[in-house]
Amino acid sequence: MLPIKELRKKLLAQRRELFHAVAQIEDELLWLETDVESEMVERAQDETFIRLLARLDDRQKAEIEEIDRAFVRIESGDYGRCEVCKKPIPLARLEALPAAAACLPCAQAREKTST
Repeated sequence: MLPIKELRKKLLAQRRELFHAVAQIEDELLWLETDVESEMVERAQDETFIRLLARLDDRQKAEIEEIDRAFVRIESGDYGRCEVCKKPIPLARLEALPAAAACLPCAQAREKTST
């Protein structure tokens, strides 16, 4: 039996941390976008930084979505079972990646086909 309560706590902590990080990045983006007095070179650096932060923001939002999908799997009783092969996901993988939706072999196969 999976220690779902502990894994759920981990997921909630990760989600809270990601929301905090996203909010901080959005504040920084807003500040950078309103800084209109920088010179041309500084502005180019600012725009590069803004694009980098936006990508990080998207990545963190994707992690939040993965966590939310894990909560749906917990509620439906499918948590801990690979979405691809339907076999149980090893506890060690869930402890390392509580939002994991696939076992390692299926996740690796998915990565190979997406690259």
